[in-house]
Amino acid sequence: MVEVKRFLGIFLTLILSGIFTLHSGEVAASQTDSVLASVNGRAITLVDVLLLTGAQEMQAASLYSGTRLHEEIRRYRREAVDDLIDNILIQAEFAKYGFTLPSQDVEREIDQIATRIGCHSRSDLERRLRREGSSIEEVRLKIRNNMMVQLMLYRQIRIAEPVSPREVYEYYQANQSTFSTPEKVTLAMLKVPSSCPDLENEAVRIGEILKNDPAEFAGLVRRYSPELGNGDLGEIECRLLRPEFAAAFTQFETGMIVGPIRIYDGLVWLKVISYSPETVMPFATVEERIKVELEQRKREQVIRTYAARLRSKAIIEYYF
Repeated sequence: MVEVKRFLGIFLTLILSGIFTLHSGEVAASQTDSVLASVNGRAITLVDVLLLTGAQEMQAASLYSGTRLHEEIRRYRREAVDDLIDNILIQAEFAKYGFTLPSQDVEREIDQIATRIGCHSRSDLERRLRREGSSIEEVRLKIRNNMMVQLMLYRQIRIAEPVSPREVYEYYQANQSTFSTPEKVTLAMLKVPSSCPDLENEAVRIGEILKNDPAEFAGLVRRYSPELGNGDLGEIECRLLRPEFAAAFTQFETGMIVGPIRIYDGLVWLKVISYSPETVMPFATVEERIKVELEQRKREQVIRTYAARLRSKAIIEYYF
């Protein structure tokens, strides 16, 4: 659905900044009134759609070209057409039930829009709109239509079943990896390249040195692999370790050294600089976050179901 503020933001930006004039000027006059779809006999034209997609299409034109540009524009326009179809059907539902919209709410929104775009009075807004070929009546109509949509959506959401504490806790139990800090290790590496003369004997000698004095690790890094600096590989999630590195560890303890590990171009030893086990956030810490997320999902599902129900009773045709 097109939300009120999102729609009005696009609408006023296009009209008041002249973007819509520029964009529609690039479209042949014979195309601007072309019908892209109809719902219950009401036409949705290219002009209707450009009011929603103009800014996106201009941005796409600066990023893409050829087939990719056409695909992006088609996608933007199809989404906008679907939004417009849903809005038309919801507005019809509003009228069907005889609901009313307080005029003072519409006027208050117009005043807020005027303030946001730097107009100090209603007359100032009207003059600005006239200069851009629009009118206060057009803005008022857009606001009314979209308020109707939002009120009907709110009505559907309000009568839907709320998210229960049980749903929140079951989601936490089923998605604990989402609420955990993964197991991480910081490693330093000593590497002896395969080009080193008498590699196997060097490996034995290095092993003896490290066994007798693990503090020699840094000095051996400088001697055999100066290109590694101090050998620090940084922090990495344990699950992302190279298979041959992961296989060398049965546990991670700060200061421990494992090796030699054979790799394609030599032998390496790894030293554990620090280790952080996996930690799971307590339910109480994330309960509200989960509830908000599940409520948002439920709202979106309610709206999709509502729109699908209205569409099932409508005659909808696409022409592109």
